[in-house]
Formats: sequence, structure tokens, C-alpha cells
Amino acid sequence: MMCRRTISNGIAVGLLYIHSFRPLLAHTFAETERMVQTTPGALTTIADKLRYYRHVHGLEQQEVAVYVSLHRGTYAGYETPGARDYYPLDKLSALAELFNVPLEYLLDDYNAFLYKGQGRQVQRLRESMGLSRREFADRFGIWPSTVRDWETDSIRMTKQTWEKLFKSQ
Repeated sequence: MMCRRTISNGIAVGLLYIHSFRPLLAHTFAETERMVQTTPGALTTIADKLRYYRHVHGLEQQEVAVYVSLHRGTYAGYETPGARDYYPLDKLSALAELFNVPLEYLLDDYNAFLYKGQGRQVQRLRESMGLSRREFADRFGIWPSTVRDWETDSIRMTKQTWEKLFKSQ
């Protein structure tokens, strides 16, 4: 679109170009470069995946936070690598909907473990080792009641414990 206006002394001033999108830049050149050159499959952390999809959709953190009913600062923590291990399923589901991707695209291995039934997986591991809850607990230095609570999905296993039990297998 080109608009021209002539002002005094015969000088013409005109608007040369109108952006039809809001430019969204990352905080650093390195982050911008990473977002442009990355494919979603190469990302391993939820934080990186969320930041990537937000950039792809040209959204600001505040807009995403409002969509999933979070404060902007809380959502910023979602995009900060190492800031959190666990992401609530309802928030990730809403983010997957916003970014128009399957929920599985956003999950890392630990959160996938939680959402695919932590209890069944712990019980399967224990039984495959041929151990009772007490024997399993003794082997890994935890309380038998904790094993019971994991298996009944009463408490969430920490990422550190998950790595100890499942990543070392």
C-alpha cells in the first residue's frame, strides 16, 4: 500500500510498507537463531518445545499465559529450561490445543511417564524384577508406603527418582 502526501517545498513523504504481522523476536540473537533453525523433533525439553511453538505462532508469553489461565511469570517459568520438571496435564493440553499439535509433541520422557500411568509402570517394573513392595523399597532405599502410593497414583514420583529407577534400566 502506498500513500503519498506532499508537504512544503515540493517534498513528498509516503508510507512505503505496512507489516501484516507483528514481528516477534527472541531475547537474544542466539535464541532467535536457534528458533529459526530448529525443527520441533530436535527439541527434548518441554520448555524448548513451548518456546518454539510460541515463536512459530507469533505469540507473546502474556497471550499464551492468558489462554491457559496462568500469570505471565508462571508461564515464563514453563519456558525456562531447568525451572520445573512437572507440567500439569490440563495446562499442557490447553497449550497443545493452542499450538494445534498433539499433546505427545510437547511431552518429555518424564512427563510422558506420568501421563501414561505412573502406577501401572512402577508395578510392572517391580513385578518384572520379581519383588514385593517391601523388597523393591529396600533395594532402592525408599519406604514401602511410597511404593504403594506410586502404584496407586496417590503421589507423583520425582524426576530424580524416575531417572534412578527407569533410566538406569
